[in-house]
Amino acid sequence: MGRVCKYYSDWQHEPFTCSQCGWTGTVGFEDLEVGDVAAIIECPKCYRSIGVVLFPNLQDTKEAAAQGNEKAIQALPGFGVRIERNWELLEKFEREKIRSADQLPDLEGESLEFQWGFVKGDDGEWYQSIRLRDVEVWRELAFFNNLQRFEEVKELLKAKYGTRFESLTPTLASIEWLSGDNLGKALQITYT
Repeated sequence: MGRVCKYYSDWQHEPFTCSQCGWTGTVGFEDLEVGDVAAIIECPKCYRSIGVVLFPNLQDTKEAAAQGNEKAIQALPGFGVRIERNWELLEKFEREKIRSADQLPDLEGESLEFQWGFVKGDDGEWYQSIRLRDVEVWRELAFFNNLQRFEEVKELLKAKYGTRFESLTPTLASIEWLSGDNLGKALQITYT
């Protein structure tokens, strides 16, 4: 895995060496492959992982700001606002998400092929939209890297429509969000 660096450390000015190709030098944000809680530092020559940058939480940001880190000082005011907004979105999701197959509408047809897509709501938030051709069957808040929710909704569709359920297929635009921009996860999505 290589070196583990804190976000507010001096990692962009420290030399890294790739054990695969021998490249040595410094790296920047353009050399990161972003994940959920950390970003992988990739060798700019052969793209092998040479380290990890851990994303900061609120406490990391407060500590770095207290030590005079300019990026942390600039980020701190918005950090609390983002955390509060995320909690509001999670609460909204819990209130509005589909919990039971009984919440799904009765649909006609012998073979039901659903599509999982994304739409921007009137409130400016992104929603996952479950459609059967041109009919929206269900809509709820969308979250990045949420394959588990895709599987839960697929099971509810199967429970409601039984043998008439054929598939739940993500649109190309939704695959990146579902898989957290991880090709390996995207290739594991099953539609039936």
